[in-house]
Amino acid sequence: MNKKTILISILLISILVITGCGNKSTDTTAKVKEITIGYFPNLTHAPGIVGVANGSFAKEFDGIKINVKTFPKGSLFMDAMATGQVDIGYVGPGPVLNRYLQGAKVKVLASASVGGNVLVANGDSKISSPADLANKTIATPGFACSHDLLLRRFLWDNKLKMEKRGGNIKHILQKPATMMGLFKQGQIDAAAVSEPWAAVMEEKIGAKILVNWDEMPWGGQMPATVIATTDEFAENHPELVKKFLKVNEETINFIKNNRAESLKLMQQEIKRITKQELAIDILDRALTRTKLTSDIDPQIIQEFANISGELGAIKGSTDITGLVDTSFLEAIK
Repeated sequence: MNKKTILISILLISILVITGCGNKSTDTTAKVKEITIGYFPNLTHAPGIVGVANGSFAKEFDGIKINVKTFPKGSLFMDAMATGQVDIGYVGPGPVLNRYLQGAKVKVLASASVGGNVLVANGDSKISSPADLANKTIATPGFACSHDLLLRRFLWDNKLKMEKRGGNIKHILQKPATMMGLFKQGQIDAAAVSEPWAAVMEEKIGAKILVNWDEMPWGGQMPATVIATTDEFAENHPELVKKFLKVNEETINFIKNNRAESLKLMQQEIKRITKQELAIDILDRALTRTKLTSDIDPQIIQEFANISGELGAIKGSTDITGLVDTSFLEAIK
């Protein structure tokens, strides 16, 4: 290599260093033309639902097109994030920690709600205490989903087990909408569900709350919904992440201070997404069982992960160190 070539190489390297080319932490927000947000039509995702409906996200992301995708369950949300169809959004803690432990490069940035998960029983049954669940059939929406893990921890705390774990409780997987028919037919005795499904079951089929949200494991402080994104999006667009968390924080306060208007927005959005209109009083009751907050306790998430490992949903380590990153939340607070 001659001196001229060496000098040119040094010059190019210097330019790269000065301009920051190739630096993954460089914020490329100015180049972003659109962003895709994901959430579920569940009341525990209220900050996302209301934030989109009242224009808070559009206002904060001025000049950037907001796309919205909704999902019926967490695994589909995580699939969409893995394939770049969603940039950031709301999901239950179970699906995101499971994917993280399977090797996915994802982050939990904050909470959106805690509580919001309850155990309902058939209104005609004689079930009135955890001990009465022995030899009964309980449904959850999915294996190792947030409701499923909460239920298993609850059973363990009460010295109960499912049949596959050597106990006497039969467990089946069903969508909440299907659960209502099975309750009527006497095919299930109880179910772990999130709001507003519990309130809907109370109203439509006379289900009763066996274990309320604040009686569930961890005193109801287990996040019902968290905000998640990929490592890549967080590293490349830290300012967009902060904007998202800012809207989440503002919307939580908006809902607390404008309950009636927020319930109406939720009603409209849930109807638009699911084609079903829920009465305001049902949504109001459901919101009473849901605490909206951005605060998150990583230790509870770790214990949640340990349960997932015990179930065999995760193979290998259940150490989630690095999953929860509150630095962005701390920055906007």
